[in-house]
Amino acid sequence: MRSLRNSAALLLLLTLSACAGGPAASHIANPVLTSGPVVASPTGTSVEPSATTPSPAGSGSSASPSAGSPGKIAIDSIALVVTDDLRVRSKPGVSNDSLLLAPLLGKGREAFVVAGPVTASGFAWYEVQPIRRPGQFDDLPLGWVAAAAKDGEPWLASRPPDCPAAPDTYTSVVALRPLIGVSCFGADELTFAARVTRPEATCGVELGWTIEPEWLGSTCQHPAFIVLDPQGNDSFDAVLDPTTDIAGLDPGVELADAIDVLVSGHFDDAAAGSCQGASTEAPIELTPEEIVLRCRTQFVITKLEPDGYLP
Repeated sequence: MRSLRNSAALLLLLTLSACAGGPAASHIANPVLTSGPVVASPTGTSVEPSATTPSPAGSGSSASPSAGSPGKIAIDSIALVVTDDLRVRSKPGVSNDSLLLAPLLGKGREAFVVAGPVTASGFAWYEVQPIRRPGQFDDLPLGWVAAAAKDGEPWLASRPPDCPAAPDTYTSVVALRPLIGVSCFGADELTFAARVTRPEATCGVELGWTIEPEWLGSTCQHPAFIVLDPQGNDSFDAVLDPTTDIAGLDPGVELADAIDVLVSGHFDDAAAGSCQGASTEAPIELTPEEIVLRCRTQFVITKLEPDGYLP
């Protein structure tokens, strides 16, 4: 099952890259569907909570619910790994059904906080999605990490807000990593100049499962428009809200037939919470949590306005 997750994710990445048949593939790449939990062998040295780890002196035979917690970390915030080789698990707690996931997280790794804290095995646990650094394509699974040792040594810490200014150009929107976008801007509207064309071809490779609602999370997208940079050299991944008025917008498939537009849209669409997997002939290869996060990080276009001048 785990190996199927990785092969399906790779196929999906290749599929979405080829769907539009236009310029270069998306820079706003979704961090969830291109990664999946990998069961790790417990080799090497890691920061691994143990069910037998002694409690601090004088605290009794078991830790209190807040033992080892560096303070509550906010949901949807960006946390920072502050130790070397932090272990990720499939469930909070140290138990046989809490699988060890790979890779270990190194000091300085940013992580989007999905849920928590949950107290288990005497530790405070957070569900996190580690964030790839620009130019990296590591498989970084969604999972649970202990925030601190029982003696109080922090392993995961709140990171002071370090949000960029609201992006208002194509380049700045594309450069914004989607999880940072969700954390910093939520569903705030972002507007920028771009160009649009019609897709030359649509996605033709079905994985045997999809994400519903399909307009937001389909694993085989059929976009109405390809959004290009003002010079038409690059494109990025975005979906169109079904209620968006596109009357009068009829570009061609060639760059010469592109239309200048102002694009308005957002991350963290309200419909993301309802996203769920639907199988047509194959097992669903993502967890419910991964599916919702995938939808939350999708950029949703809510308005396309013809623009007679592009700077």
